[in-house]
Amino acid sequence: MDITQLIQAIILGIVQGVTEWLPISSKAMVSLVMIKFFNADVTLSEAVYYAIWLHLGTLFAVILFYRVQVVQIVRNLPHYFSNVRSPSAYNRLTTFLIIATFFTGLIGAPLIVFGLDKIHITGSVAFFFIGVLLIVTGIFQKYARRTVSANKSMSVKDALLVGVIQGFAALPGLSRSGLTISTLLLRRYAPTDALNLSFLLYIPAVIGAEIGLQILKGGIYYNAYALLAVVVAFAFGLLTINVLLKIAERIDFSYFAIFIGVLCTLAIFVPIN
Repeated sequence: MDITQLIQAIILGIVQGVTEWLPISSKAMVSLVMIKFFNADVTLSEAVYYAIWLHLGTLFAVILFYRVQVVQIVRNLPHYFSNVRSPSAYNRLTTFLIIATFFTGLIGAPLIVFGLDKIHITGSVAFFFIGVLLIVTGIFQKYARRTVSANKSMSVKDALLVGVIQGFAALPGLSRSGLTISTLLLRRYAPTDALNLSFLLYIPAVIGAEIGLQILKGGIYYNAYALLAVVVAFAFGLLTINVLLKIAERIDFSYFAIFIGVLCTLAIFVPIN
């Protein structure tokens, strides 16, 4: 047994399980911890791929947490495909998820395959890259929180917009939940609706990302330590999701994202080793 790999798997699983519910980019947090404390030579793309792998754990936590809505969506699928124009609530929700997920893949897949996968940056430069995007995330959230909600209903235009924005969250530092919730708030959705929609969108987005990861990387993470990290992410995700989602809904994390982002950008002046 490799004690170092065991500790790494546990710590990274905990980081993923806790930070997924906060609008501070869990991919960024996992990547930062991985680069700083476990492998300073790992490239940013490798760290992000590992972070995406860990999303498998929090995916199951989200499915369990939103199990009532998930079951209803699945049960409604026969009705949806036979009468897609029906204005029922679950028909509208299904259409929203399909459109948003399609545009997420349209933007996110090329970013990973032709962007991150080709940029072999490590150490301080990786920290700087993540830091800049965390600052962008924080500023966007700060601006969105000023919006007055109007209890808006779902629309195709909103689904397209949220899907595109979610696609850019493939980059570490751009918080998926932070960006999607902020976008929905700017579109005048009620905060609770924005939060729930964001994490329902998480389910197909992560499933697509996991499938794409395995196709692209050929199952490189299939080992005991990687599987343990997923289990830990699931356990801590399930334990913390209810409390942390409530905290994220009430507390402005934009300052935290900006603060961490500034610290990361300063790392350009300090070698990571």
